Amino acid sequence: MKILLTNHYDGKPAEIIKSVVPDGFELEMLESVSQQELEDKVKYADYLLVSGRLRINRKVLGNAVDIKMIQRTGVGLDTIDLDYIKKNNIPLYVNKGVNAQSVAEHTILLMLATLRNLVEINENTKNGIWKKQAQGVCTYELSGKTVGLIGMGTIGRKVAEMLKVFGAKALYNDVLQMKEEDEVRLGITYCTIKEIIEKSDIISLHCPLTTETKHIIDNRAVNKMKNGVILINTARGGLIDEIALVNGIKSGKIAGVGIDVYEREPVENNELLQLKKVITTPHIGGVTYDSFYQMMHDAMRNIEMFDKGQLQEIENSRYIF
Repeated sequence: MKILLTNHYDGKPAEIIKSVVPDGFELEMLESVSQQELEDKVKYADYLLVSGRLRINRKVLGNAVDIKMIQRTGVGLDTIDLDYIKKNNIPLYVNKGVNAQSVAEHTILLMLATLRNLVEINENTKNGIWKKQAQGVCTYELSGKTVGLIGMGTIGRKVAEMLKVFGAKALYNDVLQMKEEDEVRLGITYCTIKEIIEKSDIISLHCPLTTETKHIIDNRAVNKMKNGVILINTARGGLIDEIALVNGIKSGKIAGVGIDVYEREPVENNELLQLKKVITTPHIGGVTYDSFYQMMHDAMRNIEMFDKGQLQEIENSRYIF
């Protein structure tokens, strides 16, 4: 049985992946990681392990004549043609919550680094600039800040748990309001997106990218934010209109940004990377040794269980339309 991985890894990541391939399976990675290569190689695959940003569109799926099942390494489905999969009854499985801890920790990291102006102060210290009070009084604590969370899935909940420890006040919005006892336990308050945008000192995005959420942060939203707001995005780049974001930073409306995801990846010629008030990372929030190993292990296990017909073992991973 051949598993086609829609990405390419070298070094340590490749070692991890190869160590968890089930017995009796052959793993093939893409080499050029191009849409054309994927369209060609999917013809000979039994299982499709979807990782990276290549589009699993009608052309790819139409060529996947022997595909028994599609497994995502994570949970994002914005690159997959769900209508085609549903119409053709192709089983689709995801890795629910596998990197939630990693993304949540990265979110808090970006909040703290932005509040404390960590990158600039680190550079100043290395360059011999020792301005303790002058630099320190221009930074802020997370404790006592109002943090608005847009999206309250597994990652959003973990972020809320961490914010409670720091003593921040958390607001949230999601398509479904949580039970009152869960809100009390997490110390969070349900609000409209409009209220979150207008009331928050820090806004953090944790919702999926859909037609409804694309550019949920646009010029109109930026204009309604508090002066000096901080914006964090570890979800999907398309949630933010990057032109509106750049304008908000330059105008002084937005005091700082921590961003791990972008409208176009890999990032090239993006003005955000040139702005001092922006802390950037390369869509790495969900990738640690711990999360990457678990992600690949669980994905391979799902494929193995599916091949053995032990569907009850992986029922919680099945994507239900």
